[in-house]
Amino acid sequence: MKEYIAENKDFYKKAILISLKLLIIFTPLALYKYVDYFRDNQEAWFKLFVIITLTLWVLKYFKEEKNLRIKSPLNLPIFLFILIMSISLFESKFLIVSLRDYVIFLSYFFIFFLVINNIENEKEFYSFIKIFYIITFIISIYTIIQYYGLDPYLKELGALTSTIGQKNWISNYLALIFPMIFSFFLLEEIKKNKILLFLLLSIIYTNIMICQSRGIWISISLTLIFAIYMVIKFNIFEIFKKNKKWLIALLSTFLIITIIYSTDNPLNKSLLTFPQRALSTFDEKDPSINTRFLIWKNTLQMIKDKPLLGSGIGTFKMNYLDYQAEFFKDNPDSIKYYTFPREAHNEYLQIGAELGLLGLGLFIVIIFIFYSTVLNFLKKEQNSKNRLVCWGLMMGISCFLIHSLFTFPLHVPALGSTFFTIIGLTTIYVKDFNLSQFKKEKIIKKFKNKKAIFKIVCSILAVIIMIIAIDSLAIRPYLSEVYSYKGKDSLAKGNYQDALSNFEYGERLDPYNGNILINLGATYYNLGAYNKVEGIFRRAERYIKDKNIYLNLGLYYMQSGKYKEAEGKFKYAIYLCPEFIKAYFNLGLLYFEQENYDGTVEQWEKILKIEVDFQEIYVVLANLGMVYEKKEMPDQALEYFVQALQLVPESDPIEKEIEVEINKIYKSKLEN
Repeated sequence: MKEYIAENKDFYKKAILISLKLLIIFTPLALYKYVDYFRDNQEAWFKLFVIITLTLWVLKYFKEEKNLRIKSPLNLPIFLFILIMSISLFESKFLIVSLRDYVIFLSYFFIFFLVINNIENEKEFYSFIKIFYIITFIISIYTIIQYYGLDPYLKELGALTSTIGQKNWISNYLALIFPMIFSFFLLEEIKKNKILLFLLLSIIYTNIMICQSRGIWISISLTLIFAIYMVIKFNIFEIFKKNKKWLIALLSTFLIITIIYSTDNPLNKSLLTFPQRALSTFDEKDPSINTRFLIWKNTLQMIKDKPLLGSGIGTFKMNYLDYQAEFFKDNPDSIKYYTFPREAHNEYLQIGAELGLLGLGLFIVIIFIFYSTVLNFLKKEQNSKNRLVCWGLMMGISCFLIHSLFTFPLHVPALGSTFFTIIGLTTIYVKDFNLSQFKKEKIIKKFKNKKAIFKIVCSILAVIIMIIAIDSLAIRPYLSEVYSYKGKDSLAKGNYQDALSNFEYGERLDPYNGNILINLGATYYNLGAYNKVEGIFRRAERYIKDKNIYLNLGLYYMQSGKYKEAEGKFKYAIYLCPEFIKAYFNLGLLYFEQENYDGTVEQWEKILKIEVDFQEIYVVLANLGMVYEKKEMPDQALEYFVQALQLVPESDPIEKEIEVEINKIYKSKLEN
């Protein structure tokens, strides 16, 4: 009987570890191009394996005679943070939107608990480390293949994405793993393995250079200072001295790579060299930097408005445009930096805006306790090997946390899941896999025969809940995004019926997908199904903030003869995006239908001030000519018609119309 229980326990433990490994493998390597965002791929795999692993953990609980829960120092602040997240759901005006982010962040903490409760020895620990070697190699090689234009699969994207999604995310992932690999490189004694790690470090460094992420360069620089300080403070010199020749070779290789990507040469395919990209950080006019400053100012205002509990997790993207619009009222010069971010590009500010200062404070407490635990270990530990391993893990985490000042890695499942896995690995490592160093809580479960049925029922329920959760949280939302992608492709080709069938099916799979609802509403409008338009866009407003919702509602109301409602929607679209040309154009068209020609001129002339080089400027110029004709101002009309005629593409039907109007004006002048 005891042997059976031991085998049962071993089975569930192995299954949990395998599921965790699949999670950290597939989330960053989830490469599938038939969705709009890489994060859609990541979220699907991430949620799938989190749900499976949690279910296995529950089944393990019911099967074992006793359960050992490890209480790490991080447990209490993590539980309090989860409590604040849960309370924030009641603060949120957009519950469904909030739930999506809530599930992601809750899953991160589940990963942490799964790691510290199921990895019990060095062998299991190192099996995870080796997986990170493989993932990092694949991501790095794919990036280099893309950089040199050799990618046959995603070549139409024309950008560095690797399997993760964009340059900043690639750099962030690699910078998180690099120090860990470096520490094991120093400790490796087998020459063949040391050479392989040497090559891997060189490939990673090459990737960090070609990705040209200024935020990660700053993060690495600050982490390097901290790393040197820690080496000095905890006297880890001996291992570095032992690897003197290898370190000289590695630094020389890094220097060669730096020179290659800092000069003009055939291997450097970047438009900017490394020094040029680095110096642009200090350019006061740099649009990327100024856009971030704009986002941060508005995020700080969000915190100021709701300082205690915030506006609710996940609501930043629903609130930002309104805050930005108010800021533009007093700062019109900043309109050129208009942006619509889904994240604040600073994790700490976003946590403050969504969960208030209470949530931000608890997150900082989690970080503080983690570092205190690690530093206490380094003080007490005498073994330099263990110190170096811990040092490498901590440096990767430090780089990640510094980079979180400039971007949003916790909102990218590939990055967030890896970060919390490493937090868990570090926590378990500093205890030397000796569970006696943790506080323990033994839960003895002496189930008698009469309770065996209860255990079976609970296990069956756990499996049923798992299936439902996988379907509703992972599969259906992901398939919805696939059909959204197909629908957009059909829409771009003008095949509205195919687009409609794809969008409708995607909407049935996930009725809370704001992007699908916007496109479905636009498709209904194009097909003349006006009775469905308003309801769809009203639903979309609950799940996504997008200027196109109000543009399309305005078009619907204008077509329905509801001019006052149409005017309000067009103006709100402009309020959210002061340079929204389509909104200005349609607002002008609305005024034209109402014979408010002065209003029409005002709106269309704003377009010319906003963007004089946009592709269809000749249409606006021709329309202005028509308006001035209506106003019986032939000289002004002629001026706009002539400008339009000079810009109209050959064979465009509007060319003949413009010529007719010009001849009409000249004929009228001759007659007078």
